[in-house]
Amino acid sequence: MKVADRIVRAIVLATLCAFVLAPWKWMFPLGLISLGIAGAWALIYPQGILGWAKKPLSSIDDPSLWWVPRLIGGFFLGLTLLIAVFAFR
Repeated sequence: MKVADRIVRAIVLATLCAFVLAPWKWMFPLGLISLGIAGAWALIYPQGILGWAKKPLSSIDDPSLWWVPRLIGGFFLGLTLLIAVFAFR
């Protein structure tokens, strides 16, 4: 799972760099793809998302909190699908 975590981090970092360097027409699809990947990652692997927040808050490593990243991931995926349906229509 560490490899997948690094891949997700690389995709998010590449998207942030693309917002600065990429042409305007590529920003929207890249942001949408990154949002969808981050949402799916939060649904599949909530302890990975909590691991990102664990460094500043060491008490957050409780499995009973896994519903929070899953809720956020579901919201991200729903928002991604909603935007994709209405934008590419």
